[in-house]
Amino acid sequence: MRVFADIPCLWLDVTRLLTRVGRGALTGIDRVEHAYLREAVAAGCESYLCRTTRGYLRLDHVGGRRLLEMVEGTRPLGTADLLSKMTFRGNRPRHRAEAALREVAVDRCTAKGLPSMIARGPNKDLSYINVGHSNLSLATLSAFRAVEGARVMVMIHDLIPLTHPTYVADSQPQNFAGRIERVRTFATHVIANSQATSDSLDEHWAGQAMPPHQITAPLGVDPRDAPNDLEREPDLFVMLGTIEARKNHALILDVWDLLAADLPAEKVPRLHIIGATGWKVDALMERLVNHPLYGSKITLNGPHGLLDDKAVQDQLARATALLFPSIAEGYGYPPLEAAMAGAVPICSNLPVFWETLGDCAVYVDSYEAYPWAETIKQHLCGTAPRSELTSLKVATWAEHFNSVAEAA
Repeated sequence: MRVFADIPCLWLDVTRLLTRVGRGALTGIDRVEHAYLREAVAAGCESYLCRTTRGYLRLDHVGGRRLLEMVEGTRPLGTADLLSKMTFRGNRPRHRAEAALREVAVDRCTAKGLPSMIARGPNKDLSYINVGHSNLSLATLSAFRAVEGARVMVMIHDLIPLTHPTYVADSQPQNFAGRIERVRTFATHVIANSQATSDSLDEHWAGQAMPPHQITAPLGVDPRDAPNDLEREPDLFVMLGTIEARKNHALILDVWDLLAADLPAEKVPRLHIIGATGWKVDALMERLVNHPLYGSKITLNGPHGLLDDKAVQDQLARATALLFPSIAEGYGYPPLEAAMAGAVPICSNLPVFWETLGDCAVYVDSYEAYPWAETIKQHLCGTAPRSELTSLKVATWAEHFNSVAEAA
């Protein structure tokens, strides 16, 4: 089995993680880049690229480990440099993290100077890997592709900004289309996180010259120790993930309206919504906090804000089911983690969930509230068909990294 230590000249792009330091819980894509950084540091890799607010930094193993420690919260961010303070950005986590990395960077340059910086560093048999949907700029991708014999490997997590543009920030579809086109033009390898994403890429690139190598490498799922002192609570249902229109929280509020109208007050189940607030959700958040069941049967995060990973796992260990009526997904970590914690994933009927969960989930083939309400009532009453969660087969990070290393 190959690992990153077997890739002779790996440059790992860690730009996305730099922007996420100190901003709370990591998103799904953040967690993938975190896993790559963790593996690269463990393998002793010597080149990490990050684009900062003032150009590029190349980090060696010292800088890579420092970033990893800041991401994991085991190292304080430190103090921003004088220029950041003079521009009133000194309190921003990113600027504090950038200052900490500049102290140990082994090289730096402006965007125009990236080809020269690559030439100064290790570049024989080079593999540049970018898994964060960030820093997919013309300057970055063209500079690495210009190195003789280099492999430019980019992971695509989904094409949602192109396939479902109304569910993302207004500027994102156009910006994302540019990134995908640059990937098609300059990447030598494209890594798809699922067959569903690979199929979307094939459809998007139909009739165009495609990167010569496309591999599908399912993402690893970190094993979690199941709390053994928590009991399953039959009336507890959880929603987990960023609160945004695509995740369909509005549908589940409709469901709770139906349940409240149909069941005695004491029989209405509890809904715990966990996640950071995303975009285009002002009306949803207003509806949520003004809902007559808010604070009693419906709760949001914890009493002190977002929950940490352990608290989230505790909730999954208590819950009867995870509700995941997402309209589009490239992979979807929460249903997998729920199943691993013993909570039944109740999901929308998307191909990617059949790919990752198989028969270990309940699928509701509708975006109408009534079928979801009936499915929830079946689980409340114990009449729902039993999902064999113990038969779940999830990819390990070792398997994922082996697929990538073999391609490199």
